[in-house]
Amino acid sequence: MAKLKMTCPQCGKSFTCSTRFRGDKISCPACKQLVPFPRRSNKKIVIGAAALLLIVAIIAWLVWPMGVQWPDRRPIGALFPASNYHASAKNPRGWFSDPNLDVTGPGGQERFKKALMDYADSSIAVLKRAGAQGVIVWNIEGEEYPHNISYIGDPRFVKALAPEMAPEAAEFFKRFRDAGLRVGVTIRPQQLVFDHGVPRQAVVLDMKQLLLDKIDYARTNWGATLFYIDSTYGIFRPDEALQLRRLAAQRPDVLLIPEHHYLPYQAFSAPYVSLRKDAGVSSALAWKLFPQSFEVLDVSDASPDQVTVAWHSGDIVLFRGWYWNSDCELAQMFKNTPK
Repeated sequence: MAKLKMTCPQCGKSFTCSTRFRGDKISCPACKQLVPFPRRSNKKIVIGAAALLLIVAIIAWLVWPMGVQWPDRRPIGALFPASNYHASAKNPRGWFSDPNLDVTGPGGQERFKKALMDYADSSIAVLKRAGAQGVIVWNIEGEEYPHNISYIGDPRFVKALAPEMAPEAAEFFKRFRDAGLRVGVTIRPQQLVFDHGVPRQAVVLDMKQLLLDKIDYARTNWGATLFYIDSTYGIFRPDEALQLRRLAAQRPDVLLIPEHHYLPYQAFSAPYVSLRKDAGVSSALAWKLFPQSFEVLDVSDASPDQVTVAWHSGDIVLFRGWYWNSDCELAQMFKNTPK
């Protein structure tokens, strides 16, 4: 039987007593004064029970109702029409990785439009041949700034950051939609701001509303339904999963693809997995908790053996879609038919 050390308030002597006498009065061995033995405190039990209920409530809220309503699991192409590494004075946003393309001055807009539509047409041919359901354009705002700013992730900034793209974007995306392909863009849970002309991605508390505004802009103007969420926080921001869950519930007709692979994401989205960085195999716990979940596997430069290990029936293959390459062949090998 456990014992508890007590101090007599009369004589100040210490002694031990069995905990089975809780609630009784114990005679002090030194002065014989009756000392009340305190009852067990329920505070820790109450706090523990409250914490457990909170955890259960959060899990239940994330999981039920659960499941991503996206029956089409065919591959998705990725397009990177710009590269900061190939930017130049004539092509400051690095369009089509061609520093010699002059998008400035007289005739610049016409040259850009022709290059953009040629890029769209050739990409559509690759995407259709690979059996893709759609395409995500990673940098519709161009890439005037180096990494980590390169992916702006805010379609609302196209006019301000890429004035040559602004009047052509609607027709660009329409070409893909007219070919029977879904379209999408990259968005970020941060807000681009400029401090004395220097850009940075600022943390936003209400990321759900920020992402909702970006999604609705791309949906309204370009018909976008595929959204890669760049630079998610994962375990480093506990409220993120809750905010993204609310976002998914508010826009159930879009596919959210968070960058970092994180277990709670699988309740409401299709997490992104790069086979160049990750094993790409979900834990057994993930499939038990979310049996209808799936992932988006980036197979860029991956081998067939890597994809075989990582791919789970229902996963979506993401491949480079602007030219025919080994990714496209993997997309043909590991594809699901639309349900």
